[in-house]
Amino acid sequence: MALLNYEYRMNILYSEPVNKCCFTIKAVPGDDFRQKNIHSDIKISPVSGYTEGKDSFGNIQITGKTEQPHTEFDFLIKGLAETNSIGFTEKVNPGKVGMYKYPHGKCVPGKEILRFAGELRNKVEACAGDKEKCLLIMNHIYERMVYEAGSTHAGTDAEEAFHKGRGVCQDYAHIYITLLRIFGIPARYVCGLLAGEGESHAWVEAACEGFFVGFDPTHNCEITEEYIRFGTGRDAYDCAINRGIMWGGGIQIQKVTSRVYCLE
Repeated sequence: MALLNYEYRMNILYSEPVNKCCFTIKAVPGDDFRQKNIHSDIKISPVSGYTEGKDSFGNIQITGKTEQPHTEFDFLIKGLAETNSIGFTEKVNPGKVGMYKYPHGKCVPGKEILRFAGELRNKVEACAGDKEKCLLIMNHIYERMVYEAGSTHAGTDAEEAFHKGRGVCQDYAHIYITLLRIFGIPARYVCGLLAGEGESHAWVEAACEGFFVGFDPTHNCEITEEYIRFGTGRDAYDCAINRGIMWGGGIQIQKVTSRVYCLE
């Protein structure tokens, strides 16, 4: 069991004034088997009215707008979460798991991923169960890929990143999801925070023996109490932390920082 203090900040500077902005932010941890959000404080500047609800995937989202002209938008959330080392987050709902079974968005296999899956097939089929399959596939991705910041961008899909052989946590997650689905294991993308300082982090939850179990292909490990989940979806787009529409703004410079540390 761990008590984690967390902080996530997104700051956007604009070269020209934004006259109006409508935004959606998914950066509030929800409750599940392995985490509980004890409290959170949210600050948005310019001061805006907003509402809190849930999207179609069950993620907590903040929706609001500001009609005050501004050249800077700042979102800050601070809070305390209780987590544990249980690897699973929730039971698999047979009626909803279908959306995580098939290729979608940035998780569509191309020739190279399909060829790689073919090379792994005998090893995967020899595994005792789905969790063993997940661990084997993750290990092979970790051996195949090189972590390199700046080598990909937000629009990079699984096949492109796999072809390059390098990427960041988003790419590792997309490749892993794509391969798991090829082998019949429903899998979903997870966005959240990891203990330490940096930005947001991405990992994967796979359906194993009736539960969604967390795996981090970037670090080749199962998730621990050091992970805080913000949201899940079919790929990164479904649980993007920030999304919006604005009038004006010109060129944007966005900076994201996060900090998570354990109190116990």
